[in-house]
Amino acid sequence: MIKEKLEYLIKKFYLKYLISVALTITSIYFWITFADSNFLDIVGVIINISGLIIWWVAKLTLAENWNMGFGKPKINQLVTHGLYSKIRHPMYWGVNLTLIGLILLYPEFWFFIISLLIIIYFFSRMRVEDTYLSDKLGKEYRDYKEKTWI
Repeated sequence: MIKEKLEYLIKKFYLKYLISVALTITSIYFWITFADSNFLDIVGVIINISGLIIWWVAKLTLAENWNMGFGKPKINQLVTHGLYSKIRHPMYWGVNLTLIGLILLYPEFWFFIISLLIIIYFFSRMRVEDTYLSDKLGKEYRDYKEKTWI
C-alpha cells in the first residue's frame, strides 16, 4: 500500500527526475567550486561528466520501464536498444562513475564513505536485478547477457 502511494506521488509530481537533476546540479556545483587545473580534478570532471551522460541517456532510454530502484524489480519489457545493447546496467554504471568523479573532485573521507556505500548498493542492485530478470525472462535474458558487457 505504501509503495503504491509512493509510486503515485513520484509519477504525479515528476519526482522520478529529482535524484538525477539533484546529482547533476551537485556535480556542476563541484565542478565550479572544487575543480582546479590539476590532473586529478580534470580526470574527476571527465569521469563525472561521462557518468552523468551515461546515466541520463540510460534513464531516457528506459522510459516507462524504469522504477525508483527500491523493493523488488519490475519489468514491462526487456530494453535492448541504445546503451542497453552494449551495457547491461548503464544507469547504475553512470551513477557509479558520477560518484567516482565527485570523489576525485572532493576527496573528503566522509564523502568517500557515503559514496562508497552508494556504489556498493548499486552493485548489489545489479545482482538482484540480474537474478530477477533471469528468473522472469529465462533464455531471453541469458541471451541478452551474453551479448552485453556487465
